[in-house]
Amino acid sequence: MPESRNILLVVNPAAQRGRGARLGARVAARLREMGARATVRPTAARDDARRITREAVANRSERLDCLAACGGDGTVQEVAGALADARLSGMSDVPALGVVPAGRCNDFARALGIDRDVESVATTLAHGCRVPVDLGRANDHYFCTVATLGIDAEVSRFVDEMRMPLSGTAAYLYGTLRVLLRYRARQVRLEGDFGTIDEPLFMATTANTACYGGAIHVAPGASPTDGVLDVCVVGPLSKRRALRLLPTLLRGQHTGEPEVRLMRTRQLHVTTPEPSELWADGEPLAHTPVHLEAIPGAIDMLRPRRGIPT
Repeated sequence: MPESRNILLVVNPAAQRGRGARLGARVAARLREMGARATVRPTAARDDARRITREAVANRSERLDCLAACGGDGTVQEVAGALADARLSGMSDVPALGVVPAGRCNDFARALGIDRDVESVATTLAHGCRVPVDLGRANDHYFCTVATLGIDAEVSRFVDEMRMPLSGTAAYLYGTLRVLLRYRARQVRLEGDFGTIDEPLFMATTANTACYGGAIHVAPGASPTDGVLDVCVVGPLSKRRALRLLPTLLRGQHTGEPEVRLMRTRQLHVTTPEPSELWADGEPLAHTPVHLEAIPGAIDMLRPRRGIPT
């Protein structure tokens, strides 16, 4: 990449009740002070970030070095997916993904060492390392962090629909307590490199990163650079047992509990007796039956590095 980068910030102005717009403007201003070219394009609706990214990548006269997603994990998912489509279609010189964390959870940014500080974010976009990272894919839809099925999918929907003032882990904890009152384990069939599981499950998560829901460590060993997906399944639980297990899940210490199993796989096929919803990155992703797979090196991403100029 050239030293003076050309960066398009795709900004979700509604993220965190206006934080996205404010943070995007501040980062763009700091980038210009650093000598980079920074343009801001706001989104107005779901899928706008994907559309903007596709149009920007297709415009070959505009040599972009980076498309920076400014918003939550849903905005990052849209930009990352459009970049992955371009790369996997054989397009050359696909811009790198940048992240300006401005959402409720920001789990993908956390997994890659990107914080919310304006100076740090701008420095990463202007001078950071370009490195390949994996994405997950569910049928034709990409995801960045964790695809959830079971109680955590229902919690994701509850949190999204309630639009509560809470954010991050607090929102998911509240949602879990509410959903737990009516939730029951459901029959799920999983087929992957580990073999087959066909039984009632409380939850089944497929992880490209270790955390979701604002640093809930569902798959402590998952990494977006190892070319595989980590699968965490939890068998049937009573409400009392679920409440006792929850603190260990938050700390990533649930892996030794008898109801919990962790596996790794390059691909996973999921079926249920009735269509069940999967969520990822705070957004609805797909319904069963669904085929999930790891896409190694699907995109390049800008990450912080030591000793970079300011």
